[in-house]
Amino acid sequence: MSISTVSKSLNSDESISPLTKGRVKELAKQWGYVPNETARNFKLKKSLTIGLILPDLHDQFFVAAINGVEEIAEKVNYNIMINQTHEDVVKEENIANMMIKNRVDGIIVALTKNTVDMAFLDKFKSVGIPVMCIVREPKNHSFNCVSINNQEGAFKATDFLIRKGHTRIAHLMGPETLQISRLRLEGYKQALKKNDLAYDAELVRIVDFTKEETENAMQELMKLRSPPTAIFAFKNCITLDAIRFLKNKYPEKLDSVPFTDFGNLSVFDYIDHKPVASIQENFYEVGKQAAILLFQMINEEVVQEGSSPKNIEIPCELIIHHS
Repeated sequence: MSISTVSKSLNSDESISPLTKGRVKELAKQWGYVPNETARNFKLKKSLTIGLILPDLHDQFFVAAINGVEEIAEKVNYNIMINQTHEDVVKEENIANMMIKNRVDGIIVALTKNTVDMAFLDKFKSVGIPVMCIVREPKNHSFNCVSINNQEGAFKATDFLIRKGHTRIAHLMGPETLQISRLRLEGYKQALKKNDLAYDAELVRIVDFTKEETENAMQELMKLRSPPTAIFAFKNCITLDAIRFLKNKYPEKLDSVPFTDFGNLSVFDYIDHKPVASIQENFYEVGKQAAILLFQMINEEVVQEGSSPKNIEIPCELIIHHS
């Protein structure tokens, strides 16, 4: 048989008779033949692989995003190359260069908390590889991004504390380099304004997700002449570190200073000291929508040269743990 006939038989081409296809597949099975996908993809000028760059897989919300991406990738027979940066900008750029060398067909990236220069993403554009950002919006808006509605979530978390009677509400803010930190700060400010409360800059402390930074911020807040009576935290790990700080240093305030935050952890059902409410982020849907848009870009169905970038925000929900 010709190479073409064998190839078409293995791919169940309708132009080949059932008898011939059966004979070829049976012999391939006997010989343990496995198609060379690399050669096939080279001919198609596609790797059938997308890259996924995430800060840290210890964060269950990024894992949920992977599951959303995976659902869509499986439907179109694509593989996913997953790498984590551990919040290191040098590692982030090295991973990006590796993915370009391996000619992924597109990438989905959640930037590190320290990423300011977007030049490493521009490299993908220069070689025709589509880029999707997720969760952490880039400082410039030249890249498509799928995130949650951070401003709305921060508003809900702060407004909840105000409705419980608190007027001195602190905010443990995320790194200034992250656009979502600024959006959550804006939501916090909007809730104060809506309830005719003045914004007080001394109640806002910037932390970088480390226990030490959170403890320093909490110490500063507790030493204020008029300490906060409630706290809205950037994310759940900050809340847990802050609660542990109160338990060790200010146990008398442990039950009197309520917290709200982003990230509804399942473990909250099993611990005594937890936030009174959390913003539930649908990272699965974030990953899913990012993958859908990325494959549209790969197939040139949506994004054309010079078109405006898309910014999709997934709604979030306030989950009350206890009153």
